Amino acid sequence: MEKKTKQKIKNFTIEVIDFFLGIPESLVDAFDRKEFYRMMSGFSNERELTCANIAGLISGLKRRGYIEVRKTANSESIRFTNKAKLLIIDRIAIKKPTDKTHVFVSFDIPEQLRANRDGFRRTIKRMGFRQIQKSLWVCNRNIGEYVELAAKEYKVWLYIVYIVSDLTNIEKTIQSKLKNKENRKSKRVKTE
Repeated sequence: MEKKTKQKIKNFTIEVIDFFLGIPESLVDAFDRKEFYRMMSGFSNERELTCANIAGLISGLKRRGYIEVRKTANSESIRFTNKAKLLIIDRIAIKKPTDKTHVFVSFDIPEQLRANRDGFRRTIKRMGFRQIQKSLWVCNRNIGEYVELAAKEYKVWLYIVYIVSDLTNIEKTIQSKLKNKENRKSKRVKTE
């Protein structure tokens, strides 16, 4: 498959998952398949989505591990997996308001799990964590549940510690790291 086509599929997948995860959390984990079809038909004005297209989309999301389809006696339901949530975790985490609470993450993942460690590190960076010491990361959003989700998905939860704290003696260091992140973001936006 062509690189451009793969990228288009990935972008559309992210768009669909982001759309559905924007729905109240109580509804996210159990869409009725018919309701999913109805919502998808109104998903985008740019795309003409037929039932066949939507069925193909569901099949593709299922094949790639982003959804689970559960059949009961009366209906089918669609549930987004942790893999789907990790795909757009930065968008989910950013919806949490910043506060005076800090979430600290520390990890010491063995070299045999290097790929898992790298994936976990990239994920917490996308969530907004900044490194303040060699193995200590901090974020000013209370998103500990997403740290757990990422640790479980990457199978490194045995090597992770996270702490939620209101008080710390390194407040200036934390603020400078988080401000540096915001400054880099605003510079990127200006140049684009």
